[in-house]
Order: sequence, then structure tokens, then C-alpha cells
Amino acid sequence: MTRAPAEEISLQQLRALAAVAETGSFTLAAEALQLTQPAISHLIKRLEEELAQPLVVRGRRIRMTNAGQMMVDTAVRALRLIDDSVGACRSQSQLREGRIVLAVGHLTAGALLPPLLGRFSQKHPTLAATLLDSTAEQMISRVLSQEADLGFGSDIGQKHSELATEPLFTERMALFVRDDHPLAQHDSVEARHLEGLPFIHVNPDANVWRAVSRQLASVANVYPQVVHHVSMLSTAFGLIQAGAGVALAPRYVEVLMPANLRAVGVTRPVLEYPVVAIRLAKHPLSPAAMAFLAMARQHMKPPRAGKS
Repeated sequence: MTRAPAEEISLQQLRALAAVAETGSFTLAAEALQLTQPAISHLIKRLEEELAQPLVVRGRRIRMTNAGQMMVDTAVRALRLIDDSVGACRSQSQLREGRIVLAVGHLTAGALLPPLLGRFSQKHPTLAATLLDSTAEQMISRVLSQEADLGFGSDIGQKHSELATEPLFTERMALFVRDDHPLAQHDSVEARHLEGLPFIHVNPDANVWRAVSRQLASVANVYPQVVHHVSMLSTAFGLIQAGAGVALAPRYVEVLMPANLRAVGVTRPVLEYPVVAIRLAKHPLSPAAMAFLAMARQHMKPPRAGKS
């Protein structure tokens, strides 16, 4: 008889053999596996036929042959690994365990993610979520490299075919100034009043700024004079406090604004900041990542989003 390929040996046969070895009885093995005694006997017989040698010494006292004991030892280790893996997968699908890594643009990370992470942790206390605050390019890179499961931030445009982009909401942008700035007393200003102001450009590699610049130029004939390029919102706020300039940012970062700054709405044109979720287009999300994305769809939008 030729040697049977390993794939012809079933998990059920290995479980039957391990149960017979553990209980010392075909009857008790059948009870443990919730099968009939003839079914256990048939599984063992088929396994012996496939391996071309006896594995069990039958009689008043059941014993394993040397080959049978070798198979039992291997089966116990393999079945433990398989059962552990199956259990982990089921726990993940049932959201009882899992981990998600989020790459989030600096503006979104500080203003929108903390309450969302708190809500997620409250609903799914056994799931771990890690936040990586990122520049626009870092966010893209981390999702592409699978360092992060999901990215959240401003719209990245259409230049990355490997990524899928899902719009979540659009926020109006505001002009952030110190409270003694001439524009600070206005609820809103027309975009033409931005001409000549010293701008602090936050996260300048973000795609959204190209759209904003085009709008300002085409509608208001304004070409912002950028004096500082910074990555962190806290740096921009510090520079504004020091009188070094003003900054355009989505209105939702107002929650992080120091007390001596003001957020002034911008009109004619209204400048918009789209917030999106990004993921690998052809790579399925884990159950934990799917759960977080579902929560972001429902709860990320701030209460005042879209208001001037």
C-alpha cells in the first residue's frame, strides 16, 4: 500500500485517536466527542489503513503502538494549536479580542479622535486601539505599509489607486487669530480680507491645501503669504499666540484652541475641509477595524461641523 498524503488524514480522525489514547476506551472517546462507538472505531480503522499500520492495540486494555503514540503526540500538539487559532478568530469576529492601529492626521487626531476612542473603548472594552498621529504623507504611508489598519484625516485626492477613500463629513474652515488681531472681533470675514496676512501653514503636504489655494485664487484673487510651515497644530497655535501670524484650519479644532485665540468664519468663498477614512482597497479589514470604522461613520462628525 502506498503512503497516504497528509491531506487525506482528517482532523476528526486525529481527534478520535487522541480521545481513545486519553480515555483508554472507544466508548468513552465516543462520549467525549459526542459520536457513536462504531463511528470512533471506523475513524481509527480508516486512519490505520491510510497509514498502513496499526495504531491501537485492542483488547481489555487499550494501548497505543509506537506509531500510534507518535501520532497521538503530534495530534495533541496540532489540535491544540488549531483550537487556539480557531478560538482566537472567533473571539475576534465576536469582538471579544482584537487590536486596531489608526494613523490620523494631526488636526483630526487631537480634536476628533479622543472622544471617539473613549466611546469605542466603552462599547468594546476588550479591544485595543492605538493612535498614531501623523502628517498627511505619514498617514498614507502607514496605511499602505499595513502599519495602520485605517487612516483618518483630510481628503488625499485620487493619486493612490491602492487606497480606498470614504468621505465621512465636511467641515467649514476658519481663520485662527489672536484675540487682539483686527479681525478677531468679527464672526466671519470675506476671503478677500486674507490678502497680505502672514500665514502659518499647518501640515502643508495635505492635499486639501491645494484645493483651498485654488479657491482663494480663483474666487477672491487671494494668494496667501506663508511665513511658517508646521506639522503640529500646537506649534501653529503657539506661533499665533506669539503674534507670528494667522492660520486656516477646520473649525472643529476650536476645541483645542487656547483662550486668547479666536476662530473667525470665512465666506466668499466658504472654504471646506473634507474628512475621510482611508484603507487598503483590496485588503479586508479585521472585525475590530470594521467596528471602529462603523463607529466613525456614526459619531466622528462634531456637533458644530458645517456651521460658520
